[in-house]
Amino acid sequence: MDFHDMYKRHYQRVYYTALKVIKDPCSAEDILQETFIKAYNKLDGVREEEKAGSWLCTIAHRKAIDLLRKEKKAILVSLEHLPPAKAKKDGSGSDVERLCEYRHMEEDIKRRVSTLSPKLRVVFQLSYDKNMVEKEIAHELRISQAAVKSRLHRARRVMKKNMEKEIKHFSTA
Repeated sequence: MDFHDMYKRHYQRVYYTALKVIKDPCSAEDILQETFIKAYNKLDGVREEEKAGSWLCTIAHRKAIDLLRKEKKAILVSLEHLPPAKAKKDGSGSDVERLCEYRHMEEDIKRRVSTLSPKLRVVFQLSYDKNMVEKEIAHELRISQAAVKSRLHRARRVMKKNMEKEIKHFSTA
Protein backbone atom coordinates (compact mmCIF):
# COMPACT_ATOMS: atom_id res chain seq x y z
CA MET A 1 0.00 0.00 0.00
CA ASP A 2 1.32 3.45 -0.92
CA PHE A 3 1.55 5.69 2.14
CA HIS A 4 0.95 8.91 0.19
CA ASP A 5 -2.30 7.55 -1.29
CA MET A 6 -3.41 6.29 2.10
CA TYR A 7 -2.76 9.72 3.62
CA LYS A 8 -4.70 11.56 0.91
CA ARG A 9 -7.59 9.12 1.05
CA HIS A 10 -8.01 9.07 4.85
CA TYR A 11 -6.69 12.43 6.03
CA GLN A 12 -10.12 14.06 6.57
CA ARG A 13 -11.71 11.05 8.20
CA VAL A 14 -8.85 10.61 10.67
CA TYR A 15 -8.81 14.33 11.48
CA TYR A 16 -12.55 14.42 12.18
CA THR A 17 -12.33 11.27 14.27
CA ALA A 18 -9.76 12.97 16.51
CA LEU A 19 -11.67 16.27 16.52
CA LYS A 20 -14.88 14.54 17.57
CA VAL A 21 -13.16 13.19 20.69
CA ILE A 22 -10.75 16.00 21.55
CA LYS A 23 -12.86 19.04 20.49
CA ASP A 24 -9.76 21.11 19.76
CA PRO A 25 -8.55 21.62 16.17
CA CYS A 26 -4.89 22.07 17.14
CA SER A 27 -4.83 18.91 19.23
CA ALA A 28 -6.72 17.05 16.51
CA GLU A 29 -3.98 17.99 14.04
CA ASP A 30 -1.33 16.71 16.46
CA ILE A 31 -3.21 13.45 16.81
CA LEU A 32 -3.55 13.24 13.03
CA GLN A 33 0.23 13.52 12.69
CA GLU A 34 0.89 10.95 15.41
CA THR A 35 -1.60 8.58 13.81
CA PHE A 36 0.05 8.73 10.41
CA ILE A 37 3.53 8.41 11.92
CA LYS A 38 2.41 5.24 13.67
CA ALA A 39 0.75 4.03 10.46
CA TYR A 40 3.91 4.69 8.47
CA ASN A 41 5.95 2.64 10.92
CA LYS A 42 3.43 -0.24 10.77
CA LEU A 43 2.66 0.00 7.04
CA ASP A 44 4.18 -3.42 6.34
CA GLY A 45 1.55 -5.03 8.59
CA VAL A 46 -1.44 -3.68 6.62
CA ARG A 47 -2.84 -6.55 4.59
CA GLU A 48 -6.31 -5.36 3.63
CA GLU A 49 -6.35 -1.88 2.08
CA GLU A 50 -10.11 -1.48 2.46
CA LYS A 51 -9.74 -1.69 6.26
CA ALA A 52 -6.96 0.92 6.43
CA GLY A 53 -9.42 3.77 7.11
CA SER A 54 -10.98 2.00 10.07
CA TRP A 55 -7.56 1.04 11.39
CA LEU A 56 -6.35 4.66 11.15
CA CYS A 57 -9.49 5.98 12.85
CA THR A 58 -9.06 3.48 15.67
CA ILE A 59 -5.50 4.71 16.20
CA ALA A 60 -6.64 8.35 16.15
CA HIS A 61 -9.52 7.65 18.54
CA ARG A 62 -7.23 5.91 21.04
CA LYS A 63 -4.61 8.64 20.82
CA ALA A 64 -7.29 11.30 21.41
CA ILE A 65 -8.54 9.46 24.48
CA ASP A 66 -4.98 9.11 25.75
CA LEU A 67 -4.49 12.86 25.33
CA LEU A 68 -7.69 13.60 27.24
CA ARG A 69 -6.53 11.33 30.06
CA LYS A 70 -3.15 13.02 30.13
CA GLU A 71 -4.75 16.49 30.24
CA LYS A 72 -7.07 15.38 33.01
CA LYS A 73 -4.06 14.42 35.14
CA ALA A 74 -2.29 17.73 34.47
CA ILE A 75 -2.10 20.08 37.42
CA LEU A 76 -4.08 23.23 36.78
CA VAL A 77 -2.76 26.58 37.97
CA SER A 78 -4.72 29.78 38.29
CA LEU A 79 -3.84 32.37 35.66
CA GLU A 80 -3.21 34.84 38.47
CA HIS A 81 -0.38 32.64 39.75
CA LEU A 82 1.41 32.25 36.42
CA PRO A 83 4.40 34.47 35.73
CA PRO A 84 3.98 36.76 32.72
CA ALA A 85 5.06 35.12 29.49
CA LYS A 86 8.44 36.32 28.27
CA ALA A 87 9.43 36.41 24.63
CA LYS A 88 12.16 33.92 23.87
CA LYS A 89 15.37 35.61 22.77
CA ASP A 90 16.25 32.86 20.35
CA GLY A 91 12.97 33.25 18.48
CA SER A 92 11.88 29.67 19.15
CA GLY A 93 8.25 28.84 19.73
CA SER A 94 6.06 29.33 16.72
CA ASP A 95 2.99 31.49 16.40
CA VAL A 96 1.01 28.31 15.76
CA GLU A 97 2.08 26.88 19.14
CA ARG A 98 1.10 30.08 20.91
CA LEU A 99 -2.22 30.17 19.07
CA CYS A 100 -2.96 26.56 20.05
CA GLU A 101 -2.06 27.25 23.67
CA TYR A 102 -4.23 30.37 23.65
CA ARG A 103 -7.19 28.53 22.15
CA HIS A 104 -6.81 25.69 24.61
CA MET A 105 -6.75 28.12 27.53
CA GLU A 106 -9.72 29.99 26.06
CA GLU A 107 -11.74 26.75 25.83
CA ASP A 108 -10.87 25.90 29.43
CA ILE A 109 -12.05 29.31 30.62
CA LYS A 110 -15.29 29.02 28.61
CA ARG A 111 -15.92 25.62 30.18
CA ARG A 112 -15.42 27.06 33.66
CA VAL A 113 -17.62 30.10 32.95
CA SER A 114 -20.42 27.82 31.75
CA THR A 115 -20.60 26.31 35.25
CA LEU A 116 -21.46 29.68 36.83
CA SER A 117 -25.05 30.54 37.71
CA PRO A 118 -26.80 32.60 34.99
CA LYS A 119 -26.65 35.81 37.09
CA LEU A 120 -22.90 35.50 37.65
CA ARG A 121 -22.19 34.22 34.14
CA VAL A 122 -23.78 37.16 32.31
CA VAL A 123 -21.90 39.74 34.39
CA PHE A 124 -18.62 37.84 33.99
CA GLN A 125 -19.05 37.50 30.22
CA LEU A 126 -19.90 41.15 29.74
CA SER A 127 -16.84 42.12 31.74
CA TYR A 128 -14.33 39.78 30.12
CA ASP A 129 -15.73 38.96 26.69
CA LYS A 130 -17.14 42.39 25.89
CA ASN A 131 -14.60 44.36 27.95
CA MET A 132 -17.35 46.37 29.58
CA VAL A 133 -16.73 48.29 32.79
CA GLU A 134 -18.98 47.97 35.85
CA LYS A 135 -20.95 51.10 35.01
CA GLU A 136 -21.70 49.86 31.46
CA ILE A 137 -22.70 46.41 32.74
CA ALA A 138 -25.00 47.97 35.35
CA HIS A 139 -26.65 50.07 32.64
CA GLU A 140 -26.94 47.10 30.26
CA LEU A 141 -28.49 44.80 32.87
CA ARG A 142 -30.41 47.53 34.68
CA ILE A 143 -28.90 46.70 38.04
CA SER A 144 -26.79 48.74 40.43
CA GLN A 145 -23.01 49.05 40.09
CA ALA A 146 -22.72 47.52 43.56
CA ALA A 147 -24.61 44.44 42.32
CA VAL A 148 -22.28 44.19 39.32
CA LYS A 149 -19.21 44.49 41.54
CA SER A 150 -20.58 41.88 43.94
CA ARG A 151 -21.46 39.42 41.16
CA LEU A 152 -18.06 39.81 39.50
CA HIS A 153 -16.38 39.14 42.83
CA ARG A 154 -18.54 36.05 43.46
CA ALA A 155 -17.95 34.76 39.92
CA ARG A 156 -14.18 35.04 40.34
CA ARG A 157 -14.37 33.41 43.77
CA VAL A 158 -16.46 30.48 42.45
CA MET A 159 -14.11 29.93 39.51
CA LYS A 160 -11.06 30.08 41.78
CA LYS A 161 -12.66 27.64 44.25
CA ASN A 162 -13.47 25.22 41.41
CA MET A 163 -9.90 25.44 40.11
CA GLU A 164 -8.55 24.71 43.58
CA LYS A 165 -10.83 21.66 43.84
CA GLU A 166 -9.56 20.39 40.49
CA ILE A 167 -5.96 20.93 41.53
CA LYS A 168 -6.54 18.99 44.75
CA HIS A 169 -8.35 16.24 42.87
CA PHE A 170 -5.60 15.86 40.29
CA SER A 171 -2.78 16.06 42.81
CA THR A 172 -4.30 13.21 44.85
CA ALA A 173 -5.11 11.05 41.81
